[in-house]
Amino acid sequence: MELKQLLTPWNWFKKEEEQSLSVQHKNNMNTADHPLGQLHRDLDKLFDNFFQGLPLPSSQKKHGGVWGGFLQPQVDIGEDKKQYTITVEVPGVNEKDIDLTVADGTLVIRGEKRYEQEDHDKQYHRIERSYGSFQRLLSLPTDTDESTIDAKFRNGILTITIAKDQNSKPPVRKIMIT
Repeated sequence: MELKQLLTPWNWFKKEEEQSLSVQHKNNMNTADHPLGQLHRDLDKLFDNFFQGLPLPSSQKKHGGVWGGFLQPQVDIGEDKKQYTITVEVPGVNEKDIDLTVADGTLVIRGEKRYEQEDHDKQYHRIERSYGSFQRLLSLPTDTDESTIDAKFRNGILTITIAKDQNSKPPVRKIMIT
């Protein structure tokens, strides 16, 4: 194990970052010399300028409040000696519209915040709430016990607990010098 891995905390967002870099790389491939490249950059700038005036968190303004085409609910991740706890804010989302899966050490949280228009004759002056699909990809630490994942949903908060595998080997061990 590299020293960097020992000194830095677990990267829960490794899969999201890899996917984001892959999408950015595909979008930037050969656009500098392509005749439509300048048009693409101009349209991106136009949309960036449009969304600049909206009250979005600064980390989301760059992509207009979305990541990889999805809304990005905020997460808190904590741990104690026995388990990890992941709390996801999904206000306005019904429990039935959330899907959790785990495969190959990755927890996938997907869902949709639906737009329900009550009055078809109403004219809106401003809409600040976001609607649409959302997704988070969380890379689970090597000491998680994937068979113990539990999820609870209450008042727009999804709380996921994952027990730590007590049989996993510690990431650091002392080596005696003789």
